[in-house]
Amino acid sequence: MKLFFRIVIWLAATLAVLALVAGAGGYFWLRRALPEVSGSVRVGGIGAPVTITRDADAVPHIQAANEADALFGLGYVHAQDRLWQMEFQRRVGFGRLSELLGEATLETDKFLRTLGTGRAAQSAWQNMPAADRTLVEAYVGGINAYLASGAQLPVEFVLLGAQPAPFTPEEVLVWSKMLSYNLGGNYEDELLRVELQAQLGPERTALLMPAWSEADPLVLPNTMATLQREPLTRAVPDQAGAAAALLRMHKHIQDTLGLGGKLIGSNNWVIGGARTTTGKPLLADDPHLGAQTPSIWYLAHIQGGGIDAIGATVPGLPGVVIGHNQRIAWGVTNTGPDVQDLFIERINGDNQAEYDGELEPVQLIEEIIKVKDRPDVPISVRVTRHGPIISDVLENAGEPMALRWTALDAEDNTFPAFLGINRAQDWPQFTAALEQYHGPMQNFVYADVDGNIGYYAPGKLPMRTSGDGTAPVPGWTSQYEWSGYVPHADLPQVYNPPEGYIASANNRVAGPGYPHMIGSSFAAPYRARRIIELITAKQQLSPADMAAMHADVSSVQARELLPRLLEIAPLNERGRMAIELLRSWDGTMAADSAAAAVYAAWYQELPTALIGDELGEELLELYGGASADFFAISLAALLRDEGGFCDNSGSPEREDCDQRLAQALEAGLAAMAIEQGGAQLASWRWDKAHTAYFPHNPFDNVAALKGAFSRSIPNGGDKFTVNVAPVRRADFDQRHVPSYRHIVDLSDMGASQYMNTLGQSGQPLSGDYSNLLQRWQRVEYLPMRFATASISEGARGTLTLAP
Repeated sequence: MKLFFRIVIWLAATLAVLALVAGAGGYFWLRRALPEVSGSVRVGGIGAPVTITRDADAVPHIQAANEADALFGLGYVHAQDRLWQMEFQRRVGFGRLSELLGEATLETDKFLRTLGTGRAAQSAWQNMPAADRTLVEAYVGGINAYLASGAQLPVEFVLLGAQPAPFTPEEVLVWSKMLSYNLGGNYEDELLRVELQAQLGPERTALLMPAWSEADPLVLPNTMATLQREPLTRAVPDQAGAAAALLRMHKHIQDTLGLGGKLIGSNNWVIGGARTTTGKPLLADDPHLGAQTPSIWYLAHIQGGGIDAIGATVPGLPGVVIGHNQRIAWGVTNTGPDVQDLFIERINGDNQAEYDGELEPVQLIEEIIKVKDRPDVPISVRVTRHGPIISDVLENAGEPMALRWTALDAEDNTFPAFLGINRAQDWPQFTAALEQYHGPMQNFVYADVDGNIGYYAPGKLPMRTSGDGTAPVPGWTSQYEWSGYVPHADLPQVYNPPEGYIASANNRVAGPGYPHMIGSSFAAPYRARRIIELITAKQQLSPADMAAMHADVSSVQARELLPRLLEIAPLNERGRMAIELLRSWDGTMAADSAAAAVYAAWYQELPTALIGDELGEELLELYGGASADFFAISLAALLRDEGGFCDNSGSPEREDCDQRLAQALEAGLAAMAIEQGGAQLASWRWDKAHTAYFPHNPFDNVAALKGAFSRSIPNGGDKFTVNVAPVRRADFDQRHVPSYRHIVDLSDMGASQYMNTLGQSGQPLSGDYSNLLQRWQRVEYLPMRFATASISEGARGTLTLAP
């Protein structure tokens, strides 16, 4: 890591000297990497001209004669604006970061090579139908046409001395695998459960890792029976050390790459026309993902052949992921499915795995990791019938643990599914397209211009022979195998429900009556409850009401917990003042609120005060502290002293929960006072401590460069508000955000709105690098310019790609 930093700092200093010597010339040389937005460029790989008009907000509107040429145009603009982001993503997916960044990323590369996302992308490409392969090749052709144009490379390539190779279809598909990793991390819960059980026993572990409350709202409320959870089938105390080490590896990857983690989430809702002021459906969506610079999403409009769709695209992937076309609109949230299982294998010295009394060979894959300024590092990856032995990334890992994961299946038609919904004109076409969808399993809400609304949760959902997927199971027997996937017709879905609306916020999807297990760890129900509260508060809702819901920072969780907190006797005068401030507070986590700052500081200390003695610092960190949904769901029970956590077993004095709460208040106030810079408590502001931070990969790690590449802005809200703004345990920063918002008006598509977090460009010298950040923080929107007249008004230019 130090070597990498020295190299980058040296490069930065060199560049700075060159810029000073050249004066304005150095600045303009770097600006040559900004894209041409007008004129004509001759390219190979298209059958007819493709026009790309950038509207007043820098959103490209791509018009082509057919779908292949339209996707070629999308690949071209993605490369124009986000080439470094795409380069970084493909290196992540294939475990090739160390070629550029050296030993600092070697462990990450080892894990990703072992996991096999790159191998899975190669298999998906080999098994993709020919017609879909043609479209992927067209998209990749657009990327490579831009590379071949001789345009100046973005500054990250200059600083790292890198030259991008042409992209391949497999490198495009691999990012969908990483998105599955981002959104489907159930195996970390299995590891955490093993570690907690080894320390606390099964009963107290169950208290700290509750699946749900029966009182929680359901996405599909008209499903009736409770899933009967089997007891943990294998305690495997000898796996506890390996579990902790793998959890640390997982957390390292989260922190390094901004992937995964229990702060991932989303909101979406759709309101039928009978409940809207427009008489047609209104659909809203805001996916919550890791904050990053540049933005995860790229706004675009694709028109060609059977596709005319606008919304959020992902640089490096073809098609519109979230948006609308001429007749339908859709939005997505994470379902929280359990699509990963850990199998403990018995492997002998001849590399054979035991299975139902027989021995079968273990596949051995040799990988070579190239490391900048260091010798190549060879690794051997072992793969059983269940998947890669991910514990091999550790030394002295104990029994081998293999990961079965739907994203590693040989076939994956997620890309064709998205193009299918881009084309779909009605509910049957929409659901038919999503029957191809592999993962990650998502909650799709739907609306159309005819007034219909719907919900569908597509994706591969395992059916288990036995067990519930909550802990590692024996891999040497067929007892715990997956017997297949839930049939498409049996996946959760509803069309025109009697309630007249559908809402999801990563809460439990189905309850009594649904025969299949979806998952065992859903988000705490507070966002879902607040959304339903706001929807049902009025007889009819307007587009402005949808925007107000996106901006809402009223915390149901705070409102419900506060009366219990106010029962305690504070330890000193500052604590008394804090209690008095909270007595008149309504639970709104407003940016300028002193009470919100007090409450957030107090809540942040509750895990340490209530369960920290029993878990210890490291396990509490792995558990997630105040950011854990598990903790929020179990808190009421903990405050009734279920499990006996309030009394410190290491202290001779008997302690109760009120004493622990008072200690947490004092610790929280002390930490928040530092953030507030000595201001009087009544003058505190929540946003003085709480900042939405958007790190750049990899230069946020370099002090000399982070100011030029990363971005931040003060913000309100918390983990449980609709306008979500979770707090990191290490500080009060926000590192997960509503990464995109849209409101689609099915009575007038032209009145629809969307917003990205930062800007369209990934290049710091562009005026579109972070120009949207303040508007995003204020929950404002850009118009989704769909008609020709609105696109042309104030357009920045039109670029024609000519064959």
